[in-house]
Amino acid sequence: MKFQIYIQLPVYEIQWCRKHFGDPCTFPAQSNVNNVIRHFLKKRPADVPVERQQDNQLAINIPDSRSKDPQYYNYLTKYGKAAIAEAINDIFTMRMFENLTDVKMRGISLTNLVADWMEENGIDYDQVGNVYQKFTRIKDSYRKQGINISRGYKHENRAEKRKK
Repeated sequence: MKFQIYIQLPVYEIQWCRKHFGDPCTFPAQSNVNNVIRHFLKKRPADVPVERQQDNQLAINIPDSRSKDPQYYNYLTKYGKAAIAEAINDIFTMRMFENLTDVKMRGISLTNLVADWMEENGIDYDQVGNVYQKFTRIKDSYRKQGINISRGYKHENRAEKRKK
């Protein structure tokens, strides 16, 4: 029997995880996410009932472990859940960033590029605003440090011309 934990995430990250890791999600055996899960798992207190999946929660299979048998270690504190959500967000962000900053794609509208990436990664189009915003916030944070990682996107070329 597989034991599961439930983590609150943005809808687009839930959809992305399900596309790549299944439903419920099973992360690769030696992955960082599994290491974080194993680190934060605790024995379920006797007075704490087993959780049920809620809306906007991702079901994750607890990885097998010799040192922490999931039959006994299947409880997470709010801090453990936050750490797992952060680890998943890091993977999602790295993958998105890696794909959307590909030099070969610089002449394409960023909106089209984001929508296409979302479709390829199992994310519904109704999340395009959220994913686009996440990506542009990352770009903007780099830009504030003097690093332009997005030079050449069509929408940015138009914006630069208007400023002149």
